[in-house]
Amino acid sequence: MIREATPEDLSLLEPLARQFYAESRFLDGFSGERFEAIWRELMASGRGVIFLLLDGGQVAGGLGGVMYPEPYSGAGVATEFFWYVGAGHRGSGMKLYWAFEEWARRKGCSQIRMVHLTDSMPEQLSRVYGRLGFEAAETHYVKALSKGAVA
Repeated sequence: MIREATPEDLSLLEPLARQFYAESRFLDGFSGERFEAIWRELMASGRGVIFLLLDGGQVAGGLGGVMYPEPYSGAGVATEFFWYVGAGHRGSGMKLYWAFEEWARRKGCSQIRMVHLTDSMPEQLSRVYGRLGFEAAETHYVKALSKGAVA
Protein backbone atom coordinates (compact mmCIF):
# COMPACT_ATOMS: atom_id res chain seq x y z
CA MET A 1 0.00 0.00 0.00
CA ILE A 2 1.16 3.53 -0.82
CA ARG A 3 0.03 6.57 1.11
CA GLU A 4 1.13 10.14 1.70
CA ALA A 5 3.01 10.56 4.96
CA THR A 6 1.85 12.85 7.73
CA PRO A 7 4.20 14.68 10.11
CA GLU A 8 3.42 11.98 12.70
CA ASP A 9 4.96 9.37 10.34
CA LEU A 10 8.36 11.05 10.08
CA SER A 11 9.96 9.19 12.98
CA LEU A 12 8.97 5.89 11.33
CA LEU A 13 11.31 6.69 8.43
CA GLU A 14 14.47 6.99 10.55
CA PRO A 15 15.51 3.29 10.36
CA LEU A 16 15.20 3.33 6.56
CA ALA A 17 17.03 6.66 6.33
CA ARG A 18 19.91 5.21 8.33
CA GLN A 19 20.03 2.19 5.98
CA PHE A 20 20.02 4.53 2.98
CA TYR A 21 22.92 6.53 4.41
CA ALA A 22 24.85 3.37 5.28
CA GLU A 23 24.62 2.12 1.69
CA SER A 24 26.29 5.16 0.11
CA ARG A 25 29.78 6.50 0.62
CA PHE A 26 28.51 9.95 -0.43
CA LEU A 27 26.04 10.33 2.44
CA ASP A 28 27.23 11.07 5.97
CA GLY A 29 25.98 12.34 9.29
CA PHE A 30 22.25 11.61 9.23
CA SER A 31 20.33 13.47 11.95
CA GLY A 32 16.83 12.22 12.70
CA GLU A 33 15.96 15.50 14.44
CA ARG A 34 17.05 17.58 11.45
CA PHE A 35 15.24 15.24 9.04
CA GLU A 36 11.99 15.61 10.97
CA ALA A 37 12.29 19.39 11.35
CA ILE A 38 13.00 19.98 7.65
CA TRP A 39 10.23 17.69 6.42
CA ARG A 40 7.68 19.06 8.91
CA GLU A 41 8.36 22.52 7.46
CA LEU A 42 8.24 21.32 3.84
CA MET A 43 5.02 19.36 4.38
CA ALA A 44 3.33 22.25 6.23
CA SER A 45 4.15 24.60 3.35
CA GLY A 46 2.59 22.22 0.81
CA ARG A 47 5.88 22.19 -1.13
CA GLY A 48 7.17 18.89 0.23
CA VAL A 49 5.71 15.41 0.16
CA ILE A 50 6.75 11.95 1.30
CA PHE A 51 5.07 8.82 0.03
CA LEU A 52 5.30 5.67 2.13
CA LEU A 53 5.36 2.06 1.01
CA LEU A 54 3.62 0.04 3.73
CA ASP A 55 3.68 -3.70 4.27
CA GLY A 56 1.45 -4.93 7.05
CA GLY A 57 1.44 -1.50 8.65
CA GLN A 58 5.24 -1.29 8.64
CA VAL A 59 7.15 1.28 6.57
CA ALA A 60 9.08 -0.62 3.88
CA GLY A 61 10.12 2.35 1.76
CA GLY A 62 9.66 6.01 1.03
CA LEU A 63 10.10 8.70 -1.57
CA GLY A 64 10.36 12.35 -0.58
CA GLY A 65 10.39 15.31 -2.90
CA VAL A 66 9.81 19.02 -3.11
CA MET A 67 8.32 21.40 -5.63
CA TYR A 68 9.65 24.87 -6.34
CA PRO A 69 9.78 27.44 -9.10
CA GLU A 70 12.79 26.98 -11.37
CA PRO A 71 15.00 29.97 -10.47
CA TYR A 72 15.28 31.51 -13.94
CA SER A 73 12.02 30.62 -15.70
CA GLY A 74 9.62 30.27 -12.78
CA ALA A 75 8.31 26.96 -14.14
CA GLY A 76 7.21 24.46 -11.50
CA VAL A 77 9.74 21.70 -10.85
CA ALA A 78 9.37 18.65 -8.62
CA THR A 79 12.66 17.17 -7.40
CA GLU A 80 13.07 13.89 -5.59
CA PHE A 81 15.21 14.22 -2.46
CA PHE A 82 15.25 10.56 -1.48
CA TRP A 83 13.87 7.29 -2.75
CA TYR A 84 14.66 4.23 -0.71
CA VAL A 85 13.02 0.83 -0.41
CA GLY A 86 14.21 -1.86 1.98
CA ALA A 87 15.89 -4.86 0.34
CA GLY A 88 12.94 -7.21 0.75
CA HIS A 89 10.50 -4.86 -0.99
CA ARG A 90 12.45 -3.38 -3.90
CA GLY A 91 10.07 -4.71 -6.54
CA SER A 92 7.36 -2.45 -5.13
CA GLY A 93 9.38 0.78 -5.23
CA MET A 94 7.93 1.94 -8.55
CA LYS A 95 4.60 2.53 -6.83
CA LEU A 96 6.32 5.30 -4.88
CA TYR A 97 7.57 6.89 -8.09
CA TRP A 98 4.10 6.83 -9.70
CA ALA A 99 2.59 8.49 -6.63
CA PHE A 100 5.25 11.21 -6.77
CA GLU A 101 4.73 11.81 -10.48
CA GLU A 102 0.97 12.13 -9.95
CA TRP A 103 1.56 14.59 -7.07
CA ALA A 104 3.85 16.68 -9.32
CA ARG A 105 1.16 16.76 -12.02
CA ARG A 106 -1.52 17.82 -9.52
CA LYS A 107 0.78 20.61 -8.30
CA GLY A 108 1.16 21.89 -11.87
CA CYS A 109 4.85 21.08 -12.24
CA SER A 110 6.20 21.06 -15.78
CA GLN A 111 9.19 18.87 -14.94
CA ILE A 112 10.34 16.13 -12.56
CA ARG A 113 13.98 15.78 -11.60
CA MET A 114 15.18 12.53 -10.09
CA VAL A 115 18.43 11.98 -8.22
CA HIS A 116 20.77 9.07 -8.82
CA LEU A 117 23.64 8.30 -6.46
CA THR A 118 26.36 6.69 -8.55
CA ASP A 119 27.08 4.09 -5.87
CA SER A 120 23.45 2.99 -5.52
CA MET A 121 22.34 0.55 -8.24
CA PRO A 122 23.83 2.68 -11.05
CA GLU A 123 23.00 0.49 -14.06
CA GLN A 124 19.57 -0.60 -12.87
CA LEU A 125 18.37 2.87 -11.98
CA SER A 126 19.70 4.35 -15.22
CA ARG A 127 17.63 1.80 -17.14
CA VAL A 128 14.53 2.53 -15.04
CA TYR A 129 14.84 6.27 -15.61
CA GLY A 130 15.33 5.72 -19.33
CA ARG A 131 12.20 3.57 -19.56
CA LEU A 132 10.27 6.31 -17.74
CA GLY A 133 11.32 8.88 -20.34
CA PHE A 134 14.03 10.67 -18.36
CA GLU A 135 17.21 12.01 -19.93
CA ALA A 136 20.48 12.60 -18.11
CA ALA A 137 20.79 16.36 -17.79
CA GLU A 138 23.51 17.11 -15.28
CA THR A 139 26.21 15.42 -13.25
CA HIS A 140 27.17 16.59 -9.78
CA TYR A 141 30.68 16.07 -8.47
CA VAL A 142 31.36 15.78 -4.75
CA LYS A 143 34.47 16.76 -2.81
CA ALA A 144 34.46 16.34 0.97
CA LEU A 145 35.69 19.43 2.82
CA SER A 146 34.76 19.14 6.49
CA LYS A 147 32.22 17.54 8.80
CA GLY A 148 30.54 20.81 9.86
CA ALA A 149 26.84 21.46 9.47
CA VAL A 150 25.48 24.49 7.67
CA ALA A 151 23.10 26.62 9.71
